[in-house]
Amino acid sequence: MEPLYTLVRDARLAAGLSQRALAQRAGTSQPAVARYERGVATPSWETLQRLMTACGQRLRLVVEPIPDPHQVELAAHMLELTPEERLQALQRYTRLHDLASNE
Repeated sequence: MEPLYTLVRDARLAAGLSQRALAQRAGTSQPAVARYERGVATPSWETLQRLMTACGQRLRLVVEPIPDPHQVELAAHMLELTPEERLQALQRYTRLHDLASNE
């Protein structure tokens, strides 16, 4: 993930804007844009959206689940088993689960 300050600078440069022009379009000051680009200050979410819009870009926040490393390892192990071995493992798990549920 790139730092936030490079996001602002890269968007401005891609749009062919000076710091002053970006500031005017986004309703902020040139010194503020300079501070954001140097990483000295961090814009609010609303300001960041205005800056990106002024550069002709849409800012989106995406939240995605990441795989649990243990689950990935377990799935890989299960795929190494034959279908019969998988069924036996499932039966053992079911018995274990039932025992745990009864306590």
